[in-house]
Amino acid sequence: MDEKYFTYEFPQFNDAVRKTWDTNANFWNERMGEGNSFHNTLIKPTQEKLLNLKPGETILDIGCGNGQFARQMAKLHVNITGVDISENQIKNAIAASADYKNQIRFKVVDATDESEMCKLGKQRFDAITCNMVIMDMAEIKPLASSVSNLLKPGGRFVFTIAHPVFNSPKGLTKVIERFEHENGEIEDILAIKIPQYMKSSQYQGIAIVGQPVPQHLFHRPISVLLNVFFEAGFVADRVEEPVFESSSTEDPLTWDNFNEIPPVMSVRFRLVQST
Repeated sequence: MDEKYFTYEFPQFNDAVRKTWDTNANFWNERMGEGNSFHNTLIKPTQEKLLNLKPGETILDIGCGNGQFARQMAKLHVNITGVDISENQIKNAIAASADYKNQIRFKVVDATDESEMCKLGKQRFDAITCNMVIMDMAEIKPLASSVSNLLKPGGRFVFTIAHPVFNSPKGLTKVIERFEHENGEIEDILAIKIPQYMKSSQYQGIAIVGQPVPQHLFHRPISVLLNVFFEAGFVADRVEEPVFESSSTEDPLTWDNFNEIPPVMSVRFRLVQST
């Protein structure tokens, strides 16, 4: 099969990604605050579990946004550097983090720019987190190389992303199917239908209804995604697929009701070979 079918780099979109997040920054800051229900239920506890932070450790938060997860980590008595491609995101992060000025510093850095990332300090960090960002990145190969350079030997890298299987961009459909049992009972079954998964692709989407402009998103199958990091010297020792345990009556097709289908996937890598 043509290798281009499995491409995972879209560098022509780097500037567009930056402009999009500068435009959406204030809207996201207002809506996200210190973490919305999606983050606080699925992402935060999973990230903290896999990071297993220890007091005094030095952490890098890639794609830190308004800094809300950096502030949550700071409560665990660690020191954090937060970086983001968007200057407006970083401005919002600094403004909201005055109480943690001795623990957190923020900087505008494009995580797909390996030379800029490596200026943060070779083998400086005990752990690196990348929270719901990789699917927004036009390139991930430079990220993998940078992380392997920045981590201490044996350090861990944890990322959470929109689950590649259940957020496939082309024609994804959420459905309710009503099943009538032989005993007369009626059961409504929630399902997701996807016509495409294996082909890496770029598309645009809305993560929060009302955001000023759609964001650029980059779909990669799990095999492509993980192999990039394996090739950079990482091994994966934990994968989590958190789901909502409660349900919502407001919208039957909200992720809250898909208790058997995970909307996100988290992976913990450990560095076994430094580049």
